[in-house]
Amino acid sequence: MENLRKDLRFALRTLGKRPGFTAAAVLSLGLGIGANTTVFTLVNAAFLQAVPVEDPGRVVVLYVSQKTAPAFQPISYPNYEDVRQQNDVLSGLAAFQWLRPNLLHEGRPERIFSQIVTDNYFQVLGVRAALGRTFLPDDFVSSGGSPVVFLADAFWKRRFGADPAVVGRKIVLNGSQFTIVGVGPRGFKGTNTFNGPDLWIPMSMYDQLAPLRAYKENRAWQMFEMLGRLKPAVPVAQAEAALKTIAARLEREYPADNKGLTLRVLPLAQASIEPQQRAVYTRAGALLTIIVGLLLLIACSNVSSLLLTRGLERRREIAIRLSMGAGRTDLFRQILIESVVLALLGGSLGVLIAVWGPRFLWRFRPPFFTETALDLGLSGRVLLFTLVASVATSLLFGLAPALQAFRADLVPALKAQEAASSGRRRLPLRHLLIISQVTLSLLALIGAGLFVRSLRSAQRIDPGFNTRNLININFDVGGQGYGEGQGRDFYRRVIERLEGLPGVVSATVSSNRPLQRGALYRSVRIAGDDSPDADQRPPVRTNTVGPDYFRTLEIPLLQGRDFRDADRPDTPLVAIVNETMAKSYWPGRSPVGQRFRVPEEELEIEVIGVARDAKYITLGEEPSPLFYLSMNQLFLPEVTLQVRTAGDPAARLETVRREVQSMDKTLPLALVQTMAETIAVSLWGPRMGAALLSLFGLLALVLAITGIYGVISYSVNQRIREIGIRMALGARRQDVLGMILRQSMTVVGCGLALGLLLAAAGGRIFAGLLYGAHSTDPRTFAEMALIFALVALGASLLAARRGTRIDPAATMRNQ
Repeated sequence: MENLRKDLRFALRTLGKRPGFTAAAVLSLGLGIGANTTVFTLVNAAFLQAVPVEDPGRVVVLYVSQKTAPAFQPISYPNYEDVRQQNDVLSGLAAFQWLRPNLLHEGRPERIFSQIVTDNYFQVLGVRAALGRTFLPDDFVSSGGSPVVFLADAFWKRRFGADPAVVGRKIVLNGSQFTIVGVGPRGFKGTNTFNGPDLWIPMSMYDQLAPLRAYKENRAWQMFEMLGRLKPAVPVAQAEAALKTIAARLEREYPADNKGLTLRVLPLAQASIEPQQRAVYTRAGALLTIIVGLLLLIACSNVSSLLLTRGLERRREIAIRLSMGAGRTDLFRQILIESVVLALLGGSLGVLIAVWGPRFLWRFRPPFFTETALDLGLSGRVLLFTLVASVATSLLFGLAPALQAFRADLVPALKAQEAASSGRRRLPLRHLLIISQVTLSLLALIGAGLFVRSLRSAQRIDPGFNTRNLININFDVGGQGYGEGQGRDFYRRVIERLEGLPGVVSATVSSNRPLQRGALYRSVRIAGDDSPDADQRPPVRTNTVGPDYFRTLEIPLLQGRDFRDADRPDTPLVAIVNETMAKSYWPGRSPVGQRFRVPEEELEIEVIGVARDAKYITLGEEPSPLFYLSMNQLFLPEVTLQVRTAGDPAARLETVRREVQSMDKTLPLALVQTMAETIAVSLWGPRMGAALLSLFGLLALVLAITGIYGVISYSVNQRIREIGIRMALGARRQDVLGMILRQSMTVVGCGLALGLLLAAAGGRIFAGLLYGAHSTDPRTFAEMALIFALVALGASLLAARRGTRIDPAATMRNQ
């Protein structure tokens, strides 16, 4: 222990004598460790933190799936009740549905996220109230008889200022008063990692709040999500097998509604992020982790080069200490401790970066993630990661210099002789470090280049409608207590008033907001189609639209006609299908005049037109079937108002908002955006990928070029005598410059070649995250390699200039 203290004091004293070297090393390591800790903080919050429920390892999430096309879908309420009653592998099975009721509190209208839950929801999760109580059995006895709510901790703090006297207070949801009975524990937001509900409502209030209340008892309408708790000693696989048996039984008993359906079970840890999106988030997290890992390796390589250079400068000192009896093991330990001290100093800087880094990055989150969606505090796991990263880093960059000192040749060092200055016998370690820096930096640059190209490609994608001069506003008149007649009249008056404003070309309403995930899907059965797979087709996305929808969005009609005022509730239902649905369901013939039905609603529909395909969820999606219905025939209370303006929509956004709000001052307006803002949200992933990877790629380039410059400068210093002799024998300055550049660029070229090979082999990491750009795009690979080669050439030229200014006579006299 005493030796360790002495070595530590010596290391601190030695590093203090070289403040420039120490600052450069600590800064390099701090950036590398800080970037890794920042990304690990995000990964830990998103993927590694357990949902704050009792014994989360026993909680599972259940999904309905197609046997022929595995997916993760919700369940109908009648099917849920049967599964709940018939299973013997779960101690409890709860169901819930997402709702967005209108909240009016202290005169402020707002649309909030909520979950309406079954009587055992909190019992299954083992969640207790922090204030007040959760729901009681009496809250579920009679329909509409329990207007109570349970608040989420984050919503309580945001909307009620963490008032401890909130229990018993009243709020207004969809025009009706509800009593607050409790507040959830800190950090609990249901079972979703990113976005949880603001409050929970008992299922007994379903008929008063749910817009699709008429379909709750319809076995074909899959609208409810399920979660359960495994009985003791029952593994997930056994539970899934037993539940699949129940699903097969339900298919036999109700073949019309359950044909081809089965059940899947996932542990809560795998389902806290929506399964359909989990792979994308996981791949993005892995990509960020790899990039910042490369950055740390480059920093380590840089510091290792600095230590190697410094070690060569200390050869005489080391040789004197060895000649005076110092043991090589003691020397090895001492130099390694210097590396550990540097790494711990860099780790301390990394912790400071990690304090604000995750929150800084979180400011660029998409708007559908709330500020409190993730806990970005420095947990014990994050600090342990930083400590382990620091120690591992010290070994990574400190081992080679320590081994070099361990193998020091005593006699030549004491005579101050040059050590293999030319390096022809073998490739020097510092050249291997340059190769690794170039390789890793090129990988980071290629990743950044691919995402920049992807972003440019995404911005050029044709969405199928005119995105310019368009405003979107979402609202729900059903939440205000409007009946169908009142709702239709409100839509009509809003459109008439807005179209009377200067600068407004047209306005309409639709059930689907462009480039938004949420939508209504319906099963489709084609009249006269008796093929075996007729019942196996997946549900089709639908959009119910108001008058002039296709004119307002400028979606071309390719066949048939538009909806008319004559299409009323008392006339036969009509639909307009998109190109993909027309080709999929009526191949080789025109769908106009053809009929199909929606069995779950017993709807018979005639096709009157074909519209051009558009992008409905994301800009990068593949074409999918969709059909449009007329709002004149099938009224929906929650819609998006779409307004086309003659000029800049941003300049008219506030005027449009004010006009709509003036018609009902208590109506909450949500997602008030221009279409350009909506597209910006949809491109959040590519834009953030391009920005972050460009930043990390730039840092990697700077670190690598700094390393190249330092190593070549040192190499020139070591070869002054050789260069002087060459020039004395007639070598010209350009010959010397060419010799140095050839050798440095050969090493850089080896690193570039290795980097290109590794980038091509690892292209799968980028797959699925790029729009319109291949993960092995040759143009991007060539451009990034050329950029790096040019920058490296510039650094080599600067470092090599000293070799061309040597005076041969003076050099020979000094040597």
